[in-house]
Amino acid sequence: MTSTRTRTRLTPAARQDQLLDTARAMIMEQGLQSFTMEGLAKAAAVSAPLVYNYFPNRQDLLQALLKREYRRYVDNIVQASGAAKDFKDLVRVAVTSNFDHQAPGNLLPMLLSQPEISVAVRKEQMRDRRKSATFLVRRTAKQYRLTQREAQLVISMASGASIAAAELSKNANLYREDAIDSAINFIMAGIERIARPSAAPE
Repeated sequence: MTSTRTRTRLTPAARQDQLLDTARAMIMEQGLQSFTMEGLAKAAAVSAPLVYNYFPNRQDLLQALLKREYRRYVDNIVQASGAAKDFKDLVRVAVTSNFDHQAPGNLLPMLLSQPEISVAVRKEQMRDRRKSATFLVRRTAKQYRLTQREAQLVISMASGASIAAAELSKNANLYREDAIDSAINFIMAGIERIARPSAAPE
């Protein structure tokens, strides 16, 4: 007796996610330059015309993948910030996000490094950076009784220190958690040194 396997039909949204998930796995394993639409069709066990039905070309697919990955990245930061108990927790969220962004094998910076792909989230990036900077500046000014300009300078220096620590950690293969803790301690000490004498941390 011959058994026939019933092929599960996915909804359009589920199929699109499946194709993006497969593309993500392929790029992480083989690199961005090796990625092709035909290779995606084969890896996803679908026909090439079906892939092109969802994504007209390689650039459109990679832009869709970047939009999804970027939104997940931002959503994770927003969620972690909302769960922060105090100012130091907020600093940890910011520092950790920089370390995550610089981590070897991270898809997001790989896609963002390609101008023809990164254009898909450029406006979102600018908006999110402004919102994040405004939020951190306000919290810092209130927490440490700084003027707006002082708080802006503090956040700018803290951000630079965090990014530099993340890059050094990646290139020097430092232990991630120790490097994050060191960066946080450095930033907190710097902020508290500049803060008004009567301003006490939370």
